[in-house]
Amino acid sequence: MRAKGMRDIISHHYFDIDAEEIYWVCENKIPELIETLQKIIADISEER
Repeated sequence: MRAKGMRDIISHHYFDIDAEEIYWVCENKIPELIETLQKIIADISEER
């Protein structure tokens, strides 16, 4: 599931949420997301 799909389920279909899946995503994907965002911020900072 991609980020937009996850947001849609959390926002609109919360009765379908699988708590274990949400936990897995938080534990495994958020660190990747943080790393990617840090690279984007560094790239933007270098351009200025």
